[in-house]
Amino acid sequence: MSDREEEVIKILRSSSQFNRFKDFMKKLLHHRKALTGLSILFLLVLIAIIGYFAAPYNPFNTNAPPFQPPTRQHLLGTDYLGEDVLSWFLLGTGTSLFVGFSIAIISAFIGVLVGVTAGYFGGQVDNVLMRIVDVLLVIPGFPLLVILSAFLPPTLETTILVLSILSWPFLSRVIRSQTLSLKQRQYVLASKLSGLSGFQIIFRDIIPNLIPIIFINVIFLAVGGVVAQAGLAFFGLGDLRSVNWGTMLYWFEAEDGIVYNAWWWLIPPGLGIVALGIGANFLGNAIYELTQPSRGGQ
Repeated sequence: MSDREEEVIKILRSSSQFNRFKDFMKKLLHHRKALTGLSILFLLVLIAIIGYFAAPYNPFNTNAPPFQPPTRQHLLGTDYLGEDVLSWFLLGTGTSLFVGFSIAIISAFIGVLVGVTAGYFGGQVDNVLMRIVDVLLVIPGFPLLVILSAFLPPTLETTILVLSILSWPFLSRVIRSQTLSLKQRQYVLASKLSGLSGFQIIFRDIIPNLIPIIFINVIFLAVGGVVAQAGLAFFGLGDLRSVNWGTMLYWFEAEDGIVYNAWWWLIPPGLGIVALGIGANFLGNAIYELTQPSRGGQ
């Protein structure tokens, strides 16, 4: 194949991928479930941005009475130390989202790399990688998470690292099965015949067609990361003076918020976690429907 022909094929491939992506985004933005999910997620991101720049108080300011119900000065009341709950929630939203999406991105990177490599190259490479995945999948996740978190430095970075390491194996299985199907497609066979290397084919032909599946899994990995981090914080593991939804729940339970009927302290982080889950579920279901040939309805 001449250089001119290869250049034409490259241009046509890029144009085709861009058009598919543009059509998909147009359908997504007109899908009711997708719009609902995106609106909820956008609202949470907006809260995080507002919290970073415009939280009404320093979250560690203790000049107000403890366990004070909502007032004009403290719209969500105060906690057991007299700290402003609204400031904790606004700043904690940004921290929790950062932790969740950091875990999702790192896990997705590892899972996609392992899954595509195993599925495309097969043979001994596939056997070795999938045995590693099998071992990680059969290990009880949460007990191992608690053990690792108890022995490692109690920082957010540690939490992100531990949760990322434990979150990617299932995704790698999904990506591998999809890669086994995609590598039999005509355009992949044509790329092989044109002399492209395995990794060139993976990044040009395989991964672009896995983007919807990757995106769905990133969303749910982010939610899982937020919930897992909140769970660890609730059990007293991690950086307990970090401002996030999990530590809000921990201090509510540890300092007898239920005894003082401090509902204003419990509801905001709980609603934040629930809203994130609902938004992710709507968006994930919309993407799934749009990527299924027999579906795609609204």
